[in-house]
Amino acid sequence: MVLNRKKRMPVVSILLVVLLILCPLFCMPAFSQGGNVIVTINIKDYMLRPVPNASVIVDDIFVGVTDRDGLITVSNFSAGPHNITASAEGLATRTAEREFSDGAKVNVQLNRENVVTDPNIVTFIILDSGASKSKLAGATVYIDGEPIGKTDTKDGKVQYLIPAGIHRVKVQKEGWQDNETVMEITPGATYTMYLSTAGKFSIFNLKLFLYALEKEITKGLLVTIQLSVVAMSIGLVIGLIMGLGRVSSNIIFRSVASVYVEGVRGLPILLQLLFVNFGLPFLISDITGGQFNIDGFTACVIALSVNSGAYMGEIFKAGIEAIHKGQMEAARSLGMTYNQSMRYIILPQAFKIVLPALGNEFIALIKDSSIGMVISVMEIVWWSKSIGAEYYNTFTPLLAAGMVYLCITIPLGRMVQYMEKRYNVNNARKQGTGILKKKPRAGGREPEGTV
Repeated sequence: MVLNRKKRMPVVSILLVVLLILCPLFCMPAFSQGGNVIVTINIKDYMLRPVPNASVIVDDIFVGVTDRDGLITVSNFSAGPHNITASAEGLATRTAEREFSDGAKVNVQLNRENVVTDPNIVTFIILDSGASKSKLAGATVYIDGEPIGKTDTKDGKVQYLIPAGIHRVKVQKEGWQDNETVMEITPGATYTMYLSTAGKFSIFNLKLFLYALEKEITKGLLVTIQLSVVAMSIGLVIGLIMGLGRVSSNIIFRSVASVYVEGVRGLPILLQLLFVNFGLPFLISDITGGQFNIDGFTACVIALSVNSGAYMGEIFKAGIEAIHKGQMEAARSLGMTYNQSMRYIILPQAFKIVLPALGNEFIALIKDSSIGMVISVMEIVWWSKSIGAEYYNTFTPLLAAGMVYLCITIPLGRMVQYMEKRYNVNNARKQGTGILKKKPRAGGREPEGTV
């Protein structure tokens, strides 16, 4: 057995180095530093939607207004606790204390504003006439031919001061049949009107579908890819270490790897995420005696990495065990150490075997990243949920989210199928067998290079 170490450069080592280099591009550091720090403040409403044009004051200093995504970046503040006061139209002003650290992202949630209205104001609530009876946003209400406004995205209603008497009321919304009626209006009363869809289904709205698709691709897809790539990179390192531990002759290393793999695989990923996001800060604060905060993105990355690392540990274990033990014995007989044998002989071959399985794990990781929605990580499913709540139509945004996921996972699935064919050991053996079965040349002599 002749070994050429230059030709047996471990592919897995190169990939790990590349992934580790890419990690800092997707995950910004969140460690506290002294002096001035740069912090991103995220203002959300009571439905966890971004609040644009919200005024932000930090320690009685006006720092500006939020952008269209409800974000504003501030600097020239020292690390530590600061008071943030946020206000926006239609929402109650709130002051909250948040911990500043360099590169951190802090959230401030605003509730509804308690407004005392005129008791004579008339309220119109517009509902879907279908079985769902869901509220409709963006429906225009006309009184005696004059528009009085559109139903809002919060309650599906519009309010207006209308004199008592008989009036002609008309409700109109694109894609829906108009509803026009004559009724006697009493000041301060609430009236409910229904609209029927002009098409076959009332749950699907093409304009809302395109709007949700645009938001989920431009906003949520980037966060989903960041979560998946960073978690895959970290999980790959954890999985390789755990895979080596599972086949190690060192009983301590093997026991630790076995406990980790079996323990993590035996717990639901949702439980792991909730523990990292809510339980881990309490644990660290109790141990250190100080305050510890973790943002949703970082918590989601940690949970996905730990969970994925356990499964990839089993993948690497299976790949290593698939290599015939004679490979290790031959390498050791040539004077190579155990680590050198694993590095130059076993792992390069094992990596080719497990490459399709790693591809499948990455696809599963992309879908598992949707679990970040429960802690308000603004990935694809979070945007579909937010848009559905805003327009009282959950089916259409969820359908758009499904389309986005399929556009990612189907090409990746085809790529995995190609890798399975490319690195299929049985196919390689069949090709080799075909060479062995070549007919002998004239004269009965075997071709050179055959056995």
